[in-house]
Amino acid sequence: MKRKILAGAMLAMGLLGAQVSRASLISVGPGLVYDNVANVTWSSDANLLGTMEAGNANLISQIIAAVPTIHDTPNSFDNAGPGNYNVSASDFNSSGGPSDWWGAMAFMGYLNSIDYLGHNTWELPTTYDQSCFGYNCTNSMLGELFYTALGGTAGHVIPASSLFTNVFYDLYWSSTEDASNPGYAWEFTTFNGAQGTLAKNRNRYYYSWAVLPGNAGAAGPGAVVPEPAGLALFGIGLFGVMAVRRRSA
Repeated sequence: MKRKILAGAMLAMGLLGAQVSRASLISVGPGLVYDNVANVTWSSDANLLGTMEAGNANLISQIIAAVPTIHDTPNSFDNAGPGNYNVSASDFNSSGGPSDWWGAMAFMGYLNSIDYLGHNTWELPTTYDQSCFGYNCTNSMLGELFYTALGGTAGHVIPASSLFTNVFYDLYWSSTEDASNPGYAWEFTTFNGAQGTLAKNRNRYYYSWAVLPGNAGAAGPGAVVPEPAGLALFGIGLFGVMAVRRRSA
């Protein structure tokens, strides 16, 4: 009997380890969702630019005033000399949140200028692996979110989650420029889980999903709060261990 209890406790603790090792999306404050595998904190609003624009008719002018120039790797689209691009209203769609790459980058700078939600390290998601095109590219922030954290499947739309709002089945910009052609930047498609590159220019209006490095919640940097299932398994494991100790006494 003692061996059965011990085995049960070990199984529960093993399941807990598996639970914590998998991606867990945790609400860590109003507007913030922490991914404990990628160690980043997402805006819960996947179209924050569109939401803020709907409530502020002057938002685009304020973004341009805060971030008038984007500095990038020199490319043929730069309009203010090599490595410099002056942002204008035409870098943003007329409404709804989409923008070209420079508009998306400027919006991140604007969020930092106003310390949005108390933080000034907002950025577009990063694409780490520039060798992966198409499906199942998980070595990027958006790829990890789609496939690992949310359990998405190649060729299908991003799974729904109550933690996020305004998730569009469309292309989302990455901050990462194409190393082989800096006039292009990486993007991720939530419609089907595909990753690729697009020209940064004004004919490309897509969405921007803001993200912060680390755990930006009230629990403090690096803190991981197990989901309820993990806590339950932890309790089962402790109960099993305690039972073995009592019977051995």
